[in-house]
Amino acid sequence: MKRFISIPLLVFLFFFLQAFISHAAAENEQIIKPEESGKVFSLSECVTIALTTSPQMLYSKADILEKEHSFESSKKDLYPSLFFNYGYRYAPDAYEPFGTEDYFSYSFSIEQPVYRGRSLVTGVELSELDLESSKAGMARTENDIILAVHEAYYNLLKARKFEEVARQSLEERKAHLKDSKAFYKAGLIPKNDMLQSEVQLAGAEIELLRAMNLSIMALARLNTLLRRPVDTNIELEDVLKFEPSKISWEHSIEQAQKYRPELKQSEIAIEQADKNIILTRAPYLPAVSVSANYLKQGDDPLARDYPLGTSEEKTALATLEWRFWAWGQSKDEMAAARYNMKKAQENQTELLDNIILQVREAYVDTLEAEYDIAVTEKAIEQAEEDFRINQSRYQAQLSTTTNVLDAQTRLTRARINYFNALYNYRISLMRLAWSTGTLL
Repeated sequence: MKRFISIPLLVFLFFFLQAFISHAAAENEQIIKPEESGKVFSLSECVTIALTTSPQMLYSKADILEKEHSFESSKKDLYPSLFFNYGYRYAPDAYEPFGTEDYFSYSFSIEQPVYRGRSLVTGVELSELDLESSKAGMARTENDIILAVHEAYYNLLKARKFEEVARQSLEERKAHLKDSKAFYKAGLIPKNDMLQSEVQLAGAEIELLRAMNLSIMALARLNTLLRRPVDTNIELEDVLKFEPSKISWEHSIEQAQKYRPELKQSEIAIEQADKNIILTRAPYLPAVSVSANYLKQGDDPLARDYPLGTSEEKTALATLEWRFWAWGQSKDEMAAARYNMKKAQENQTELLDNIILQVREAYVDTLEAEYDIAVTEKAIEQAEEDFRINQSRYQAQLSTTTNVLDAQTRLTRARINYFNALYNYRISLMRLAWSTGTLL
């Protein structure tokens, strides 16, 4: 009784799944728009497009331009300042010889700071450090974008390979189902064996649908990085050649310590904190400046004549200013500045630890993926031979449907594992280059 009920149920599920999957696959094919130019994009072209169009890169470039102008502005604080002043005063109650009703004056002056506790020079140095930090920030952004493009590029290639494997597996299961139906009609196998083949075919169609969805999302991620519509198809130049890596753990660590832009930024942050200590101290040190002034005054708009005295006045002034007591405020501010430098140093220590972990992870993943390629490549040969033998034995009625279907499953898994290892190896190499700061 149970056998009688299970057969119609399996038949119904098979045809239902087949109809649903065919409809879903047709919709997926309409999701992706064809590439109009038919151009095949290489990895380097994708990287160039992403770096050119990325909003993050445009932001970084604008930030550098901002810091360059700020740096140029800070240098001009060291130059003398020129001033011009023109004034008019009306005093109807004034009377000679103590005043004039109309008073006009204009003056020219120049002022040159001589010493302000090194605050002016330090301000220039801080502006230059800001500029260097922005440049390191752009290098960091470039590193991140290049890695993201590499990952999206290889993940799309990998997803498309998975789709090819799924289609191939589907065709193999269709061929096996055709043989099973012929054997069933000839009375060589029971109906359950044929139904088992039909159910496995439905499962292969589901796997194909999943693989197509993975391809769609991988394409959308790459298109997003390239600033293209997410549903636009793109043909990529495939990279199937395996080239063994020559990586060294010690060399990788040396490169990371030398080239990672984050470490460069942390070094700049420590130096900025040190400069801020000088700026904090500067207001409590003597300030020296010199200035010169020329004044012209009179009772007409051109100040040609001044009845109460000389119409021209020239002065030179040297000023010393020192705020020598502020109730210990300088001590507290200096302590705060020193602790701020301590924070920057501790942040660098933590950052270096995290970078070493990133390098270690990428290094181990690269070695693992490199090993997996050799193993899975051999596994494909064995799985293909296993499938061929089981298929031949099935044709001769020396093997069962289960054996053939299991062999098909092993072959499909071996193919997927191989492509997964191949592209993961490429991604791991790029992650290692990113973790050492050598992607550029």
